[in-house]
Amino acid sequence: MNSLDSLKQKIEILNQFDDHQKEEKGSILKEIDEFLGTITVPMDIREKRSKDLQLPSSVERLEPKTEEEIQNIIQDAYNDKEPTIVRVIGAAHSLPSAILTAKDIPKNTKVKLISLTKFRGVVINDAEQIAIALAGTNLGQDPENEDSTIENGLLYQLNQRGYSLPNTGGVIHQTVGGFLSTGSSGGTLIHSLFEAVIGIRIIDGTGKIHDLKISDTDNSKFLAAGVSMGLLGIITKVTFKLGKKFFITGTQTISPIKPLSRDINVGSPIDIFGDGDKDQDIPSLFDYLSNSMDYDAEFGRILWWPQDGVDRLTIWKAKKTQKLDGTDLPVNPYELFPEVFNSQVPAQLAVSLILKLLNIVRSPNKVFKKIATFLYGAFNPIGIQSFQDYWWRGLPMDDKLDIKILPVAFSELWFPLDKIKVIMNELQQLFKNNPESIGNLFVEIYTAKKSSFWLNPGYETNSVRIGLNYNLGDPCGTPEAHFNHYWKALKHHTFRLDGYQRRV
Repeated sequence: MNSLDSLKQKIEILNQFDDHQKEEKGSILKEIDEFLGTITVPMDIREKRSKDLQLPSSVERLEPKTEEEIQNIIQDAYNDKEPTIVRVIGAAHSLPSAILTAKDIPKNTKVKLISLTKFRGVVINDAEQIAIALAGTNLGQDPENEDSTIENGLLYQLNQRGYSLPNTGGVIHQTVGGFLSTGSSGGTLIHSLFEAVIGIRIIDGTGKIHDLKISDTDNSKFLAAGVSMGLLGIITKVTFKLGKKFFITGTQTISPIKPLSRDINVGSPIDIFGDGDKDQDIPSLFDYLSNSMDYDAEFGRILWWPQDGVDRLTIWKAKKTQKLDGTDLPVNPYELFPEVFNSQVPAQLAVSLILKLLNIVRSPNKVFKKIATFLYGAFNPIGIQSFQDYWWRGLPMDDKLDIKILPVAFSELWFPLDKIKVIMNELQQLFKNNPESIGNLFVEIYTAKKSSFWLNPGYETNSVRIGLNYNLGDPCGTPEAHFNHYWKALKHHTFRLDGYQRRV
């Protein structure tokens, strides 16, 4: 029996002691405290994932500063007599098995890993209202990259000049090239960042440069390159058509899932499993997602907490808003976590510890279930939060999440939107038959507008995305084992995956 199994066994025994058995209780509590001390240290998640790649020391790691340097690296590899792999590797955001591991490298093969962290910059053309961004430019700030700042991020620079892009992802740590290559997306059927992409500059496997435009008479190469995951070469520049900057105004509500009610203190304002309630004017989930503008949900996402005794729904929604004269609106930022002394870090540390405790004590024990329900309620209180912010700060609602404190692996499954009712009921049945599959986090539900890029998981199809999350700080279990419950249960729908999970 390993130390963790032994600890879990002792936790089970702890509740059996009487109040007068202080010595026995104290001994177990001391051991629990020591164990918790080893798992509450923030993780250097990027360093861990890089180590998990287990690449040999012979691998070259390069940081070119110019397009010519990138071109030379590719040409040298192409002309080398020995087979050579050239791969762009970014923030190691994906699981190692989706990036490159030692077992993927054939014998007698050289490997050159390129980081574009030094290849960054933005040029804005006011006359044409376009921006050209180098592929290594971050959308926002990557907190684990010393080369990245808020000020040199693409979105900040656009906003400062009075411009915007149609949408962002939930976080903006990614680079321009990475976001585009992997088919990332924010939650909306109305807008798509990909619709602003009008030009892609790419270097193919021979070192030849291609300038691809949506306006090309034959734009098939442009459509192939949009979400190409490195298959067509290395993206070096992306040209965006710009819109006017805007603000978003929205709310986040947390309610019970049942019963249905327009009063969030009583129940859910969305029927996530059925056809809605016409008498109460409550939409079905399909109606809410497909007619989002009717519900002030131009942008949105839903978190379903299906744990026994919790059953809560977090509904984040927002819409564009701006003054006719273009002046700024008051700012009231969205808070992912409550702030303590002007920082969200203390709350994130508390949540990290809670999630690890819940992972350890996951069992049919009634006392533990009561504790779990109480803890979930503590950081998911029923109520409403209103917010208003600049587009580039408000749309990436998870950007303040510290991945060292709350490192998360995710698997995002894309389905045609009209499948959502069936999928939600199948997930509910999965949780009923196998409570272990629930885990200690949430199921994320959000949409993506159809795309013309061939390898986009939402190619020509308005999609609903089911986001599965696993806390990498959990001391027991693995993300693959957790996700496998869902992959098996939903495989008959032939779902698609985004580029962070597909091999490139």
